[in-house]
Amino acid sequence: MDAYERALKLLAIREHSSREIHDKLISKGYGKNEVDDAISRLSDEHSLSDERYAASFIRSRLRRNPEGRMVLRMRLKEKGVPGDIAEKALSDSWDNEEYLPFLRTYMESLVRKKGEAGARAMLLRKGFRESEIRRALEE
Repeated sequence: MDAYERALKLLAIREHSSREIHDKLISKGYGKNEVDDAISRLSDEHSLSDERYAASFIRSRLRRNPEGRMVLRMRLKEKGVPGDIAEKALSDSWDNEEYLPFLRTYMESLVRKKGEAGARAMLLRKGFRESEIRRALEE
């Protein structure tokens, strides 16, 4: 199986960033040129997209374990997503308030377990701003 086919199999399971695909293929012993060619081909075919990966990653994190914008930005950087792409995906999510229902649900659970002060402290540690926490509490 060549690098392109291996990458397609990885992408069939879930979205990946370009760097994730690169690192996984290199770790499987494929040569740098073959990996670069596979990534280029996948990008040209729109099978591999850091923009799509960033949006999917943010939705998934918000759904499973809500984190604020700062923390998500850091996590995307760790995954190799370029800063401008990460910022655009975060802006889209925050401008459309996609984070708010997840934050509210998570906050309700935290308030029951830790009280309002404990929930607020936890959310601040997870990168949410005070204004976002206040807004979730009000509604």
